[in-house]
Amino acid sequence: MTDETVRFGLLCSMFEAMLRDRTSAKKRKRLRTFLDVAYTGREYFSAVRLILPGLDRERGTYGLKESALANALVDALGISKDSDDARKLVNWRKGGARAGANAGNFSLVAAEVLQRRQGMASGGMTIKELNDALDRLASCENRGDKAAILSDLIKKTNPVEMKWILMIILKELKLGISEKSIFHEFHPDAEDLFNVTCDLKLVCDKLKDPSQRHKRQDIDVGKAVRPQLAMRVSNASTAWKKLHGKNVVVECKFDGDRIQIHKNGGEIHFFSRNFLDHTEYSHGMSGVILQNVLADRCILDGEMLVWDTAAQRFAEFGSNQEIAKAAREGLESDRQLCYIVFDILYAGDTSVIHQSLTERQALLQKVVKPLKGRLEILVPNGGLNDIRSAGEPCWSIIAHTLDDVEKFFKQTVENRDEGVVLKDLGSKWEPGDRSGKWLKLKPDYIHAGADLDALIIGGYFGSGRHGGEVAQFLVGLAEQSDSGYPKRFVSFCRVGTGLSDEELDALVSKLKPYFRKNEYPKKVPHFYEVTNNSKERPDVWIDSPDKSVILSITSDIRTIKSEVFSAPYSLRFPRIQRVRYDKPWHECLDVQSFVDLVNTSNGNTHRGTDDGGLQTNNSTRKRTMKKKDKGSVSVVPAHFVLTDISGVKGETLIFANMMFFFINTPPSYSVEYFHKLVAENGGTFSMNLNDSVTHCIAAERKGIKYQAATRHGDVIHYSWILDCCTQKRLLNLQPKYFLFLSDSSKSKLQEEIDPFSDFYYLDLDIMDIKQIFNNMTGAENVHIKEYHKKYCPWETMCLLHSCCIYFCEMANSRNAGAVIVSELAVRRMKLETSMHGGEVCSSISHATHIVVYSTLESYNFDEIYESFPANQRCFLHSKKLHVVTHLWLKDSIQKGKKLLEDEYNLKPDTLEDIDFNIEEGKQDHGAHATTSETEEKPNSTEKMVDISGKRKRGRPTGSITTKGRPGLKPVRRTRARAVTRRAKINPDETIDDFSDENGTGAAESNETPLLEVHDDDINKVQETHEAGSSNTELDLQDGKADKDHLDVHKVEEDKKEDASEKLEQMVDPLHAMLLDMIPTLSQKNVETSTSTLRLREKNVETSTSVPECEKTQPVPGANQVKKKVSYKDVAGELLKDW
Repeated sequence: MTDETVRFGLLCSMFEAMLRDRTSAKKRKRLRTFLDVAYTGREYFSAVRLILPGLDRERGTYGLKESALANALVDALGISKDSDDARKLVNWRKGGARAGANAGNFSLVAAEVLQRRQGMASGGMTIKELNDALDRLASCENRGDKAAILSDLIKKTNPVEMKWILMIILKELKLGISEKSIFHEFHPDAEDLFNVTCDLKLVCDKLKDPSQRHKRQDIDVGKAVRPQLAMRVSNASTAWKKLHGKNVVVECKFDGDRIQIHKNGGEIHFFSRNFLDHTEYSHGMSGVILQNVLADRCILDGEMLVWDTAAQRFAEFGSNQEIAKAAREGLESDRQLCYIVFDILYAGDTSVIHQSLTERQALLQKVVKPLKGRLEILVPNGGLNDIRSAGEPCWSIIAHTLDDVEKFFKQTVENRDEGVVLKDLGSKWEPGDRSGKWLKLKPDYIHAGADLDALIIGGYFGSGRHGGEVAQFLVGLAEQSDSGYPKRFVSFCRVGTGLSDEELDALVSKLKPYFRKNEYPKKVPHFYEVTNNSKERPDVWIDSPDKSVILSITSDIRTIKSEVFSAPYSLRFPRIQRVRYDKPWHECLDVQSFVDLVNTSNGNTHRGTDDGGLQTNNSTRKRTMKKKDKGSVSVVPAHFVLTDISGVKGETLIFANMMFFFINTPPSYSVEYFHKLVAENGGTFSMNLNDSVTHCIAAERKGIKYQAATRHGDVIHYSWILDCCTQKRLLNLQPKYFLFLSDSSKSKLQEEIDPFSDFYYLDLDIMDIKQIFNNMTGAENVHIKEYHKKYCPWETMCLLHSCCIYFCEMANSRNAGAVIVSELAVRRMKLETSMHGGEVCSSISHATHIVVYSTLESYNFDEIYESFPANQRCFLHSKKLHVVTHLWLKDSIQKGKKLLEDEYNLKPDTLEDIDFNIEEGKQDHGAHATTSETEEKPNSTEKMVDISGKRKRGRPTGSITTKGRPGLKPVRRTRARAVTRRAKINPDETIDDFSDENGTGAAESNETPLLEVHDDDINKVQETHEAGSSNTELDLQDGKADKDHLDVHKVEEDKKEDASEKLEQMVDPLHAMLLDMIPTLSQKNVETSTSTLRLREKNVETSTSVPECEKTQPVPGANQVKKKVSYKDVAGELLKDW
């Protein structure tokens, strides 16, 4: 079999089986079986390039990562960008309830989308056809062409095959088997051959028989070689132990691009560590290589960086491509590409990788002629070390002791280099090796301890490129003080690494005005405690602690007993984590807290000087920390813990008589900082929102707390507090400070501000204008549906014009297949609705039609009614809402015209009889009933209502029995907050200014409306109630405003118990539903007569699935059974069968 006959589906089956296999041995065996069975002709490359897509260099790059591939798939499928499936593809990383279990795996998310659009049968695509399609995809540059190829692939595959095609394009198969294992199963010598050639096709062509060993092939010019890699170590001590007894060279690890330069006469190649040829370096470096590399054929290993000729230093990582592009376009710049060579692999016609590193470095000095700033060599006794400036560290040294390694590492870290690399001088160069002959040590690998906040108290001038400017800092810890802010600071450590050049320049610029030179005979400032050790003595002091800045410092988790600094302990390899501009100077770490932290480290402290070994009792430490953590758990939520302001000293009284509530704060400031700032200026703060709060402060408009604050009153931007504290006075609230302005404030200031909070008489600045624009809401969408039907050239496109359809599915079967069919049918109907000018809605509140779909075409209105929540069933009573079968929509579309709904109607006529106005139900039911209205119908209280219904189990029709007296719980009365307090706009305002906002008007709005039932409403209930409900007698009597009673007589034996139950208005779904059904129930009490509704027991007939109301005569002699029920019980009797 060949690639022309082997189907891709067979390869996908192997992939799926390998995913199910648990062990690597089973996976390798399955791979071997596939190769032996499917490729009898042993032309393996076509399949291996699909199994190892990341190593295939015969095919170019696709230019499709997940984001671009998602957009291309959307185009290939022809779906809308706003559709759910398109959003799922584009937002494949996002989780959530709707994302499913595949969120975060693009190929699986895509397969989930595709399985609804592709058939399950394989299209029979062969591996050759797939490779041809992928070749075309890699050669395309236009997104439309790529989408066309993907569309063709979708037509010829099923979802499983397409899933693996997408993984191949992304070069991430994730089979659970390593590249090394695949090579080993293919051929024992496959990995070695690939390491020296980086040619997958060559490996497949040469190693067809796994039983025949291949002679080891050496490297050759023009073919990329897998680079030798360095093993990561955590500290210098570990590295030294691994290379113990060997001659070691320590080199600076440059932060650039690892590049192999292959020179073959006048032909130059620049291969990356991923064996890609970076031709963009040719314009800037080819000429330099040809002139300064003396060998005609050679392979050099090194790092490509950028040299800044103006600053005379290497530029930071990330500018290589920019400078290469400038060189290609002939643009002049102070920066230029510079190649640093640290090894040579091939010279003349001979490979030298089998020679020792010492021999290769000697050969390197003979082959390469250094050119400053363009081509340098990295060797201990020459090269870059010869051109370094005075005071600059060496770039490469031969280390004899561990101290040499630690000292060199510290120098490179202080110089902001990436780290160091330790190499065995007697080692050979091994392609793709990471066995430990090379070791790398970076500051990031050092185990970091807790971040410590220390205050800058002094500075040191830098050398080399930092000469003349402060580049390092002396930081101190505070001594505890009983009288507020600390008054003395103890020198702690010296730190200068961890900041970028821009961050360092910004920090120095901020502190520069407060630098004071440390010159003899000037004394040390009295608030600093130092040892006057020469290693501690700074070049400048900070003039005053309150002008300084706090640094967050991290370091090796181990500390040392300090002999240079005044603090009891100091740090090893301290680095600046970040600058804490948001933290005031007096909140730095104090000495006692740091000592306690050291003591809890349990063995990580080193007394005096030692070899840096780790002395940790891990098990004891873990038990100690667990016990401490368990005992220190707070039972109070963190956001309710009151900020400690015991040490805050008052400065002004600008916030006197004000209480602040902070909704949210910007990232640069903590809420504790604002609390202390308010306390310093005479104000108070609250941890929760209450009526005592006068000012709500926020940084942005979002969150539940912000929504609650807008109901409380005004919301002010945090910058107002900062500006007030800066100017030491209470500033007027201007537009730029308002995030939200309450209606009460707007009405009070209506003569001073416009609707967007712009003051008429105050000048605006840029921030005011921005805030005013933010206060403006966007223009409303202009609906042009009215013009669609008028101007649309196709009548069928406006067939369902003005129809807003809600689709309802009836679950006739629990079969999974039936459910899928139902979902697809409803989805198709929704698309047809949109295509014919209709609108699909997600709620019945605005719907004109409810289209019910049933796979068995059996419909039961009772089930439809019960499927909706109680608070939405009221909409079903509207005459404007049609409940029809899906055949109405189907027939209308087929006949090309909108058919009448009567033939397809599912609603019983009894529901239609209620003249229910939805819009009326949404209004406030607070209108008072007049006395004359009740007097017009004096006999209405005796009107009889007949209701029929189904028989209940175990209870004869026409009788109701109760056991004992039902417990009637008092109904809870809820009131909305009537008063919203706004913030003080001017400092001259007093609390009395707010009194008019809490007057009688607000009190009157809180009166509780009374219940009243009119006869016409009773008639509506009588005509629409379902058959089968038992008849009861209900006496509903309206009393005074706060003494509403609902009395229903019990059985004859309990007639003496006439105690009434108090009914208060409450916010309850059942109550709300009744108010929507009978709007007059919410009207206020009437001063005079009441209406009484009596329901007597009657014989009823069994109703059908869609019940109809029938008026029946009362049964003579029927025993009257009465019971005392609550309002909910009565409502339940009325609605139990709906």
